[in-house]
This record gives sequence, structure tokens and C-alpha cells, in this order.
Amino acid sequence: MRKVFFGLAVVQLVAVLAQFYLATFGAFETPHPAPGDPDAAIGYHAMNGTMVIPLVSLVTAIAALAARAGGRTAGLAILPFVLVAVQLFVIFPLAEIAGATETATTTASLFVMGFHALDGVAILAAAVVLVRRAHALTKSDAAIPAHAAA
Repeated sequence: MRKVFFGLAVVQLVAVLAQFYLATFGAFETPHPAPGDPDAAIGYHAMNGTMVIPLVSLVTAIAALAARAGGRTAGLAILPFVLVAVQLFVIFPLAEIAGATETATTTASLFVMGFHALDGVAILAAAVVLVRRAHALTKSDAAIPAHAAA
């Protein structure tokens, strides 16, 4: 089960890395799409961030618990889910309160939206540390003789 957990941790890291790529992919689209355009390239960033990363985070956390990786490691696996929720339910609403709309921003709303990127870096850090911990767990399994592991 620890190998499955490691594999899911790697999938989570790949999804987070893809998120950074997709942000740039959407940000540099020209001509710039109209606000709210469903065909805008930034939609892939939004879909990955609101659907893929949270789902993979939940599944990875369940696998961490099943692999008996420890509470802190399972908490680290669920952290991307929590940080995505922070973006959706704290950062974006605060930016709107600070004056951000579909068509305009204010200096205050841009200041708040800067935390979107910092939150993304925190998600990346959690995913990297999780992969390292999961890898260490698979190595500790390899050190146990097969007849003793049963």
C-alpha cells in the first residue's frame, strides 16, 4: 500500500506542477479573451485547480492513512485540498471585497490576489515534501525482509 501511496503522491505533485504551467498557458493567450469566456485557455488552470488537485489530494490522503504513513503525513497529503479551499473561499472573496470584478481591479484587490500565487507555492511545497516522505516510506519497506513483512 505504501507504493500506491507513493504513486499517488507523485500524481499529486505532477498535478500541482501542471497547475503552474497552465497558469502561464492561460495568462499569455493572445488575443486576450473576454472576461468569463468559457473557451479561454485559463479555464484549464481553473479546472485543474478546483477539480483535479482537490480530488487527488483526498485520494492521496486516504492512501496515506491506509498505508499507515502517520497522521502528519496524511495531513500533508490533504493540505493541498485545504489550501485550494483557502483560495476559493478566502482569497477570491477578499479580492472582491477589495474591489476586484470581472472587468477591473484595484490596487487593494491586486494585493490580495498576490496571495493566490503564494498559496500556490505552499501547495507545491507540500506536494514536494509529501513525495519525499512517501519515497522514504517505500525505502523503509524495502529494508524489511519479505518473510518479516507478512
